[in-house]
Amino acid sequence: MSNAEQLSNFIQRVTSDGKLNTSHISMCTALCSAWIENGLTNPFNISRKSIMTAAKIKSTSTYHRILNDLAALKYFQYKPSFHPAKGSQVFILSE
Repeated sequence: MSNAEQLSNFIQRVTSDGKLNTSHISMCTALCSAWIENGLTNPFNISRKSIMTAAKIKSTSTYHRILNDLAALKYFQYKPSFHPAKGSQVFILSE
């Protein structure tokens, strides 16, 4: 599957899932943007600060709740890093 098809499938899944609210959609948009910036490679690294800013999420507890919800729904795999310079790893699952 090409990168463009992966991105298209991911967006299609997000927009058609009735379980997601606006915070979930916002987080997915921020993650898609980061994924595109990283050349649609899997996995890619993210920083909490940049994703929160892009998703317009102000609370770290909301950030972690939404991230965990989306990972549980198998939108992506998330491997947290506790090293401030490395960032956490995300692997988009486009099915």
